[in-house]
Amino acid sequence: MVKSIKDSELPILKDKIYHLRLKPEQLARNIFVVGDPARADKVATYFDNIEYKIKNREFTTRTGKYRGMPVSVIGTGIGTDNNEIALVEAFGLNEFDLESRVRKEKIQPLTIIRLGTSGGLQKDIEVGTLAISSYGLGLDNTGLFYDQEAPDEISLRIEKEAYKIITNAAPKESRFKGKIYPYVSKASPEIVKSLAKNAKENYVIGITASASGFFAPQGREIDGLKITIPRLQEHLADLEVDGQKVVNFEMESSLLFHLARQMNYKAGTICPILANRPKGTFLKDYEAVVEKCIKVGLKAMLELYKKIK
Repeated sequence: MVKSIKDSELPILKDKIYHLRLKPEQLARNIFVVGDPARADKVATYFDNIEYKIKNREFTTRTGKYRGMPVSVIGTGIGTDNNEIALVEAFGLNEFDLESRVRKEKIQPLTIIRLGTSGGLQKDIEVGTLAISSYGLGLDNTGLFYDQEAPDEISLRIEKEAYKIITNAAPKESRFKGKIYPYVSKASPEIVKSLAKNAKENYVIGITASASGFFAPQGREIDGLKITIPRLQEHLADLEVDGQKVVNFEMESSLLFHLARQMNYKAGTICPILANRPKGTFLKDYEAVVEKCIKVGLKAMLELYKKIK
């Protein structure tokens, strides 16, 4: 087992982690992650106070207190690759002593909730609905580089069904037919439960598909560009395993759940559905539902914090 920072190749710049540019005391154990760095400031407006403001590249961190609870929000930028950097460096800050450069013996796990936005895949789920992820369907390949067993039997069945759907949907002549291998991760059930409890109404719980890009990886066709799986969103909407359906598309949650499980951290996601892909409708004025998402996330995090405090 790797015991030191030197052995683990975790990059440290003097007393700070490399990309986030944070010192250990500048990151709380209750963390929100958002794709849009500007949304980090929006989330932080609800804090009682802000003790640290740190920005490096696209990574924006705000740390303070919310109703007495130590809390951080990290704006990561879009994608599982950016999330991988933020999550691994948060792990490094929590698990290693940067001064002695060795692994800590006693660790308090992190709780991480993603507050995002997404597109809906089911025709009967209207825009403005809050989607709470039960599982993450990883169409990215970032998670494949972190090996671990599937969370449960349902995950394996979702993987198998998703692979069959994606492979069958690719044209026969496609160079990449049969080469796209999805993986499935699972949100922490206690976070799913708390998010649903605090959302109260107008929410749905289901599988969140996480893509490696916004256009072709989510089935969007642009004139002049040939894509591997036309109408991918329509095919994935037909997936159903043990009552679980793919309810929305975004670009981060699969890796978040996958890595958090390996780290023994809790993780969950709540995203407003801003577009109904089957209907072609879009919620133009979405600030109110984003605000609601943030408030639900804050209440859920506080509830979880009080239980383990």
